[in-house]
Amino acid sequence: MISLNILPTIFTSPAFFRLCSIVTGTIAGIFFLYPAGLHAGELHQHIEVKIADQRVQTSFCQPEKGCSLVRPETLGLPAAQMPIDKLTGIPIYVSEFIIFPDRTAIDSPGFEGLEGDMTPGDRVRYLASGHLSYWSTDKRQWTLAPDNIQVRLAGGLDLVPDQDCGQVFCIPETVEGFTLFNRHGIEGASSLIVGEIRSDGSLHTHLDWIIETADGNSAAPAGAYMVELRLTTESFPEPSDILWIMFNNGLALEDFQQAVAGRVLQSNTDTALADSLFTWAESNHPALFPHASTSFIASGYYARCYQNGVCVAVKDNHIFAVGGEFGTSIISLGQFDALAAQAGF
Repeated sequence: MISLNILPTIFTSPAFFRLCSIVTGTIAGIFFLYPAGLHAGELHQHIEVKIADQRVQTSFCQPEKGCSLVRPETLGLPAAQMPIDKLTGIPIYVSEFIIFPDRTAIDSPGFEGLEGDMTPGDRVRYLASGHLSYWSTDKRQWTLAPDNIQVRLAGGLDLVPDQDCGQVFCIPETVEGFTLFNRHGIEGASSLIVGEIRSDGSLHTHLDWIIETADGNSAAPAGAYMVELRLTTESFPEPSDILWIMFNNGLALEDFQQAVAGRVLQSNTDTALADSLFTWAESNHPALFPHASTSFIASGYYARCYQNGVCVAVKDNHIFAVGGEFGTSIISLGQFDALAAQAGF
């Protein structure tokens, strides 16, 4: 049986006090910022697009220049850490579906280029690739999306030759198309026009992202969904590097943070085992952990916080606690796997 008395040795090295400062500000502070049950709200941002080295380059946009960017802290990441997949280095742009009467959709992320960054009159196109990925609270890992679920990208344009104008040279007709992302790959148009560069070399445009079943119903299961794109232009046909767009569909913020962490932080914590241990502690030590709480990710720590001010977290196979009867300094409760084994897991 785990002893939760405040008896473990408190580390006194300078490195530990630096860790205390980080974790106290993260775990205890996040409790007040994101209480249990909070939902993410709209995650709206732009993808910055420009031409560099004779090809399209994309990046996280610059809020100081007027664009929208989701703060890393909102995603449960350290303040300076942007959401970049740890294994591949691919940037992840986040958004959130909104429920409308006739569909579940969002027009974010938008595509934005700053003045002078591109050639006026050039057209930016997307190239769809990959498969629709999915994260749910049931499995808490990234897999392929359910078989009958798709994300529709609508509003892209294409140019179709017009042979009926009665002239020697006919201006192509502009038609609207769509792209479908599902677990099997891409259906519909794999490449469409995002927008045309303005006369000052800038770009600002939005397309519509719609989540639906294969028959067009909007009742897709809650979870995080992710698609893959590259960008190119008519004047610079070499594609950009791959970018991923991750959508929250009905998850609480704490769960969406875990979906992001599953790609960005790649924590070695067994989150299912941590949840079991946290729940066990709530049942067996209600004076310290007085109610059921929801786990969240903060700076690589997998944590729960309680209304009495106590926070407990797992990182690097250690369990830490702070607040309430544990005091204002971080203490180590011991090794995670050993304590889990003592609890019978």
